[in-house]
Amino acid sequence: MKTFLVLEHIFLSIKYYKLRTIFSIIGIALGIASLSIIVASVEGAFRKAYDVVESFGPDSILIFGGAQEKKGIRNREKTLTIDDLESIKKNFPYIKLIMPIVIQRSKVRRENNIVNTTIYGVGRNYEEAWNWYLKEGKFFTDEDIKNKKFVCVIGVYLKNELFKKNEEPLGKNILINKTPCKVIGILEPKGTTITGRNLDNRVLLPYTTVMYKINHDPKYISAIRIRFYKGVDISEAVSQIKEFLLTTKGYSKSDEFFILTPTEILRFLMALTGSLIIFLGISSIISLTVGGFVLANLFLLSVQERKKEIGIRRSLGAKKRDILFQFILEAIILTVIGGILGFILGILGSFFLKKIADFPIYFSFLGFITALTVSVLVGVLAVLKPSIEASRLNPIEAIRR
Repeated sequence: MKTFLVLEHIFLSIKYYKLRTIFSIIGIALGIASLSIIVASVEGAFRKAYDVVESFGPDSILIFGGAQEKKGIRNREKTLTIDDLESIKKNFPYIKLIMPIVIQRSKVRRENNIVNTTIYGVGRNYEEAWNWYLKEGKFFTDEDIKNKKFVCVIGVYLKNELFKKNEEPLGKNILINKTPCKVIGILEPKGTTITGRNLDNRVLLPYTTVMYKINHDPKYISAIRIRFYKGVDISEAVSQIKEFLLTTKGYSKSDEFFILTPTEILRFLMALTGSLIIFLGISSIISLTVGGFVLANLFLLSVQERKKEIGIRRSLGAKKRDILFQFILEAIILTVIGGILGFILGILGSFFLKKIADFPIYFSFLGFITALTVSVLVGVLAVLKPSIEASRLNPIEAIRR
């Protein structure tokens, strides 16, 4: 019965002190909104990172020619050769699949439509190598690779940019460096990477065609794609392949190539998202601190305004713990309301974040519970001192004032 009376008194107080209530709720809500975005961002970043690793292939690696610091494809030194690929294939029996990749930036054209794109010279096992399959058409054959034919598979972005809405691209030609290339397949859509690169803006050709007829270089390749059999220790395999290239193949220093693994991708993605998460974290701490100070000051003011009320309650038999319980419960109710409002604001704010930065956001029940718990803790800690002061007021002195 006492609890119900306290609750009734709290709601009357909230109703009477409307402005204080609004400021308290807003102060907490802004901090919780930032915290909610943080939790959702971290969860989204981890999910996105693991999705990227899954797309890359947890059993796969990429060997690139040139130093790792020279990240631009056109800036890389040509070091890997087709002979390196054959040697790796021959000496490591636990390799399930190995494929050369030759990369070249180019313009492709269809009538008056011109698009800057990336050409990838690949093998016929591209689909299995990347778990990336065709939406339409077929892939090129061993015969196409042997004869260095100008046949290609394009991404859906190029299909939409080069061809009219209802035009069938299969069997039609596009121009690559003024050379006609027959479209025989369309890749299923993949979207953009976390860094904003459009994965669907690409052209796949037989690697021999790119080497001999576009690059005019029959020796060097840009990268080697490798997939291992299930159960193979990737880190051990990478060490062995690296040692093989450094010793047997005559590479004098490790920066003549580098090996990209799923672990490296995770490290890169965590570093990429970490800066934004730190920024949001600082914003969240500042917002929650400000909200806590606002709440503490408002409750100190409330204690001053309600001294007579507290004195009358004490004189009628209310104990110190009853007064303390009332103020703390009042703070919990306000912060729970602020926490719920903040979580809703966090969801709305995340939509803007996704739109502006295309940042992965994932809201979960855990995020809501975290936001609610933090809001209650902030509320209790903020009003603890004012509540103790209120409970220690001398009832006679309080009534006189």
